[in-house]
Amino acid sequence: MTNSPQQPPAGWYPDPAGSGGERFWDGVAWSQSTRDKAAPEAPAGASPSSAPDAGFAAPQSYASPPSGHGYAQSQQQYSQQPYGEQPGYGQQPYQQYGQQPYGQQQYGMQAYPGYGAQQLPRPAGFWWRFLGYVIDGFVIMIPNWLIGMMTGVTDRASGALEQWFRDLLIWSESQTAAPPELPPAFDDAIVQLSIIQVIVWIVYRILMYAWKSATVGQLAIGARTVPASNPDEKLGWGQIILRSIASPVLYALSLVGIINGLFAAFTPRKQTIADYVARTVVLKVR
Repeated sequence: MTNSPQQPPAGWYPDPAGSGGERFWDGVAWSQSTRDKAAPEAPAGASPSSAPDAGFAAPQSYASPPSGHGYAQSQQQYSQQPYGEQPGYGQQPYQQYGQQPYGQQQYGMQAYPGYGAQQLPRPAGFWWRFLGYVIDGFVIMIPNWLIGMMTGVTDRASGALEQWFRDLLIWSESQTAAPPELPPAFDDAIVQLSIIQVIVWIVYRILMYAWKSATVGQLAIGARTVPASNPDEKLGWGQIILRSIASPVLYALSLVGIINGLFAAFTPRKQTIADYVARTVVLKVR
C-alpha cells in the first residue's frame, strides 16, 4: 500500500515564479501573497536541514517544496486531490483530462433532428431511385389494368391492334399497296391508357406521401421523400400534390422523363426535376 506524499507546513518559501522574493504556502497551495526575501530561517516545526517527506525528492527541504522532482510528483497527484483543492501555482484549475473542449464534436457524428447522434441520412442515389421506380411500376400495374378493363379502353386498343396485324398479314401476301398504318382507334386508346396511368400514378403518390412520406418502391429501398429545406419535417400538402403531379407528367413525356430521371445521377443532392419543382429530396434512411 502506497502512502500519499505529505505536504509541507504553511509558511514563506522562495517564490517558484522566479520573482526573487518569497511566496506564502498555505499548506495546500500557493497563495497570491508575496514579500521580499527575508533572512533565512526554518519554518515552524521544522529545521532547514530536516529530511523531506516522501512526496518531495531529497535533498530538498521545505524551503523549496514545489520545485524539482517532488513538485512534479505533487502535480501528478492533482487528479486524485479532493474537490476544492487548488493545483500548483501557475496551473489551470479544475482541468479535466481526456475530454474534448466544449463545442468540439467528432466529424460525422453530429446530432441530426429526428435521427439522434448518428450519421446523417444521405440522398438516395440514381440506381436506388431507379429500382424504387421499377417496383412502383409493378405496384400500379394491377390498378391500371383493372381501370382499363372497366372502361373498355384496353379492349379497344387490343381490337385495333388485332385488326392492324390482319391487314399487315394480307399486305405481306399481296404487297400490291403501301403497308397498312396503325388505325386511329389504336392511337386514341393508347392516349386514353396513358391518361389513366398518369391519374393512377398521381393518386397513388398522393396517398403514399401523405401516409408514409414514401411510395412502396421507396419503402422497399429504405428511402423517403422530405422537404429539401428541412429534412426533419414531413411533406406539406402543397408539396405532396405538386410532386405527385409533376413526376408522373414528366415521365409520361418520354424524352423529358428520361432527362428527369438522369437528374438524380448528376445533381449534388440527387434531385430530379420534380424534386426541384416541389422542393423535395429523397433520403436513404436505412
